[in-house]
Amino acid sequence: MEHPNLTKVLLIDDENPIAETIMAYAKKENMEITHVVNGEEGIEQFEHNTFDIILVDWMLPGISGIDIIKHIRAKNNTPILMLSARNDETDIVLGLEMGADDYITKPFGPRELIARIHSLLRRTNKPSTAQINVSKDIAIGDLKISFQKKEVTKNGEPIELTATEFRILEELCINEGKVVSREELMQKALGYNDFLNDRTLDTHIKNLRKKIEENPRKPEYIKTVRESGFKFVTSNDDEITG
Repeated sequence: MEHPNLTKVLLIDDENPIAETIMAYAKKENMEITHVVNGEEGIEQFEHNTFDIILVDWMLPGISGIDIIKHIRAKNNTPILMLSARNDETDIVLGLEMGADDYITKPFGPRELIARIHSLLRRTNKPSTAQINVSKDIAIGDLKISFQKKEVTKNGEPIELTATEFRILEELCINEGKVVSREELMQKALGYNDFLNDRTLDTHIKNLRKKIEENPRKPEYIKTVRESGFKFVTSNDDEITG
């Protein structure tokens, strides 16, 4: 029997003890977890079912976690939380660049993981301040942003943003012309604020620039304000450097 109020989670992880602990805690949180142990089964489940969030281990037999994320992102923007024992910053950045919305390193406590899941679901499903307050679409040159449709186009071509990337863009746009501090942007767009997520924010900003800017090294829209934060602008500002 279907339970429409359950949060449907796809867990792709070959470490059964970890998976069993996660499932035990998730059940108490009104979550229904489908657990598979390799990439092939994970992709099959993704292709034939609908999930609210997907948890993907980096190192899997067969198809890697990174390749699974790339496959998912080619299809849709289902929130993805990457699980990995690899805690090097380069690995974290790579996971986020491939399309993961968040990254948690093993070993982790089940309560921390559940909190991350709730945070990711809140920021991808709840209307943000931008959605509530921005009633008009934004059109700047060849860049168009629709908040209602959650769509971005450049030169008439759709740009695929992850849910987290779009939420960051929303928060910047609602404050167009104003500086949004790193702390505020992390709290509103990522749902929490610590050193790791400071790096996470930088990676999401970098990915956004790659997708919407003509030259990501000299951004026109998403500017960095030294020692302050970020700013969405519609014209050149000599005091701002990217």
